[in-house]
Amino acid sequence: MARTIKEIADGMKVDFVRNENLRGLYGLTDYDPDSDAAALAAYYDSKFSLVSVETCILFVVAACAALLENMFDWFTADVDEIVNEDRYGRKGWYEKTARNFQFEDGTDFGLDIETGKYATLDEEARIVTHASANSNGFGVKLKVAKGDTGALQPLSQQERTAFETYINRLKPAGVPVTVVSRNADLLALDMAVYYDPLVFTEATALQKVKETATAYLQGIEFNGGFMVMEMVDRLQAVQGIDIVEVRGVRTKHEGFNYVSLVYNDSYPYVPDSGYMALGDDADQAIELKVRQ
Repeated sequence: MARTIKEIADGMKVDFVRNENLRGLYGLTDYDPDSDAAALAAYYDSKFSLVSVETCILFVVAACAALLENMFDWFTADVDEIVNEDRYGRKGWYEKTARNFQFEDGTDFGLDIETGKYATLDEEARIVTHASANSNGFGVKLKVAKGDTGALQPLSQQERTAFETYINRLKPAGVPVTVVSRNADLLALDMAVYYDPLVFTEATALQKVKETATAYLQGIEFNGGFMVMEMVDRLQAVQGIDIVEVRGVRTKHEGFNYVSLVYNDSYPYVPDSGYMALGDDADQAIELKVRQ
């Protein structure tokens, strides 16, 4: 991990003070050889000002070194990402392959199952915009959705059938893949919200709460975790909303009933579909209270 400019500069200050020739050149006679690194850096600062020639040169070199270390980190991260996406059967490979899927009713794009590539590339036919692959204990669970962030949708039955055939032809032999493409998991809130009547009416406060909660849900990365306290922090950051008291949270998978969420910020809720939305107004129990 790349060091900061300050960390590099402090290390150079320590080396400067420990160098016998430099101490002699600058007359640093009160040097304590038993001092730790922090004390030596502070000793240097007591002898040289921030605008001294020595300190300016030191910080220029430190800035160049920090830039070089960051470049190495960026290069390493890029290589790791490429390896993860291109290595056959890895998590990134499943996700990249899912996003490469092309579908248009009645159109044959000429898939080569040996290379996993199409003879005809059509970006508009790549309907899978979000994908997440994880082990489910005995194989791979691959969640996919289409559409833009904030308006995600499941694949249609016809699209899903074609996608499952596609992924099963390309995946490693013997690895079962479970494809999940469903409507958003729904969220129902039971909470009291204290608002400033100089900023909101009760109706506008309720609308702002729903808009803020929806924006938070849409901002969670695909198959990322929902955290109650993160949502509360987002709500309480709104000017005019002061206190949010959460009394209960319920979630619902497509085809199931609501169940209470036992929330813990160490174990966020990961939606079964990969994404979430606020449930119907009738499912919400948001009590608005005027701040006194």
